[in-house]
Amino acid sequence: METSQRSAEPSKIAEESENCDESIKGYVEPRFECPICLTWLRDPVLTSCGHKFCSQCIYTWLKKEGACCPVDSQPLKSENLFPDLYTTREISQKRTSCIYQQFGCQVKLSPVDMETHITQCTYKQDLSEPQVQNSTNAMSVESKLWDPPLKNGIQVGDKEEPSPDWQQLLKNLYERIVVLEQENRELSITVSNQKNQLAAMCLRNCNGVYIWRLKSFQEKLEAMTNDPLKMFYSPGFYTSPNGYKICARINISSKDPDYLSFVLHIMKSENDDALDWPFNGTMFFALVHPQDSEKNICEITSSKPDLEAFRKPTCELNKRSFGYTDFIRLRDVIDFLQNDTLIFRVEVHPICLRYIV
Repeated sequence: METSQRSAEPSKIAEESENCDESIKGYVEPRFECPICLTWLRDPVLTSCGHKFCSQCIYTWLKKEGACCPVDSQPLKSENLFPDLYTTREISQKRTSCIYQQFGCQVKLSPVDMETHITQCTYKQDLSEPQVQNSTNAMSVESKLWDPPLKNGIQVGDKEEPSPDWQQLLKNLYERIVVLEQENRELSITVSNQKNQLAAMCLRNCNGVYIWRLKSFQEKLEAMTNDPLKMFYSPGFYTSPNGYKICARINISSKDPDYLSFVLHIMKSENDDALDWPFNGTMFFALVHPQDSEKNICEITSSKPDLEAFRKPTCELNKRSFGYTDFIRLRDVIDFLQNDTLIFRVEVHPICLRYIV
């Protein structure tokens, strides 16, 4: 009989650990917990990325920490927040007993309303006083869930309750992680912006000399072969910080499909009103050989003022180009490839006639 009683006792302890009383102070169902304040959702809102927060918590977060979700760092704005009436109704329908029930309070309210009631409860007493040592507060119940089972019918002595507020500690750690993730995201964006700014500065201050490294050329060549109208453009570069803006272009020659065209376009820039038109200057085209510079294909030419290609552009890119429609035979391009990359060198130097005597 003793053996059967001992075997039955551990099963009771297992049942207690699985059936946690929702009336315990501090217990919050995970699906009703705000990831920011770690308490019951108040006036819950749903984000466009599918997360729930207290209305006040998330609006404060967006105002202080930036426009991103605290959980997954997805871009988030206030207009992407929607009242979660379904969750509001679910929480309002739940009922929890007052923690002062053992002193006579029979009130049962929703978890959110119960927090307000506890501060005003007429049965409110100090649960730490000796006369209520046997009452079950949140920390004592939580600690008992972790007590080991009975061994040989002997109860293990009660352990002292942990003094730190573990819930507050977890909250602080979670908030710190969220802040660090946000800072990391901001740093990544800053580095990316600085790289873009540096690239733009290089294009503006190259003094008309631009090295165009055309990567994955075989893939681009296949695309141009399948579609004769397919063209590839270089980034826009400047003849001087406040000078003309130019870009290069390659495509299969419309005159002879066995050749590759290499031409230039004048682009619209913010300083066009202060420049001389039509453009007047020299242009240097080169396809760089990766091993032997003496094998470079080089061409130099001058602008022709009567051509539309050198007039002030009226749109982002002058529709007319100027250059060589038969720059290199396609079968010869293979000799200039290195790591599937072609290297073009372009130089554009304007001539200011007003200073020529």
